[in-house]
Amino acid sequence: MPRIAVSANSLVDYSSDRWRLIQVDGAAKPKLIVEAKTGLPFRYNGYFAVSRDLPESGEILEADLGQVVLGWSNESSSWQLGLTLSPEISLARSSRWFELLRFTDADAAAYEAVAIQLGTALANTLGIPFASTASQAIEPEPEPEPIALEPLPLDLGLWRLERGIEGELRLERKARWLRAKQRQIAWYGLLTVVYLWVSFATLANELGLPIAGTTILAPLSLLGLSIEDVPIANPALLPYLGIAVAVLLLLAIARLVWNILRETNAIIINPYEKTISAARGNRQLWKVNAGGVQSIYASEVVKKRGRKPTVFHGEINLHLLDGRFMPILIDKEKIVDALLIGREPGADKERPTEVHVLEPEAVSTALQAASIHIGDCLGELPVWYDRRLK
Repeated sequence: MPRIAVSANSLVDYSSDRWRLIQVDGAAKPKLIVEAKTGLPFRYNGYFAVSRDLPESGEILEADLGQVVLGWSNESSSWQLGLTLSPEISLARSSRWFELLRFTDADAAAYEAVAIQLGTALANTLGIPFASTASQAIEPEPEPEPIALEPLPLDLGLWRLERGIEGELRLERKARWLRAKQRQIAWYGLLTVVYLWVSFATLANELGLPIAGTTILAPLSLLGLSIEDVPIANPALLPYLGIAVAVLLLLAIARLVWNILRETNAIIINPYEKTISAARGNRQLWKVNAGGVQSIYASEVVKKRGRKPTVFHGEINLHLLDGRFMPILIDKEKIVDALLIGREPGADKERPTEVHVLEPEAVSTALQAASIHIGDCLGELPVWYDRRLK
């Protein structure tokens, strides 16, 4: 998918059936300004609607679009790319044309070629004519050779990305996550039995050690102290404290069991339906259409120094059209030497720590590669990478 920077803080990416204008700010999340998709209304955000005096609904139907227009403005010394509208909308706003992009640069000829390329792509996506006053005509650029993605399966700590039987992508939670939860439940269960046994045995027997004070005095005597030297509760209350701890352990066990029963153990990305869904066994938990997603957002917290690149935290999120983030993978497992085979540590350390576009050739970890695979499977969605240092 070609991506072209049209200014210091905006870029356009497009494919055969999609054209997007995205606002880029390294200090904040990327923002989708305009989106055109074949067979769907032309969409834009609230700021764009106000600045161009467009309908507040945030979309214009195909029938209300005229043509894509590119022209030179002597007043601003720039190429301006825009769209014409139907008479009904034009009368309401007192103008038939609105500006999409403006290309201002000393090298006008260079921007002329870029403007024609973007205008042609937009017209093809919307299925409407392209009119240009540009002096030159350029041949449509050949489709770029697809960049080979990192081969599957991919190991992502507690997750694994692999190709499913029907061609879909499956992000599966590994079995060791469940085994770790089960070990934790067993340990809490053992502690619960011990606390309850000691507490009830103490209440039923006057010679119980907590009441006698032995379990408290023994360690204190090693320090040369007595029970009067420390502000400690009446030993007679210790059995009840043990019961309270056992109750808390039971609540912790219940919470772990609830997590096991409710947590997602598979994310399925369907390239044919262009959907992504979460499942727990055979039960579907949620489902999102790619049409409601503007990009994939990958984040990693990495070690600032060290010979082996280490990832402390990784996330893959869906960046929805309304600006919200929807997490699909959160991995808190520490991964030492996280680079894929053949990647140079020096090149990875030179990455910017601000949000930037992640291209397939720049992938260095399994989580980044998985994000590219997911974006490609959902219709060549752009992937943004947020790198944080610890």
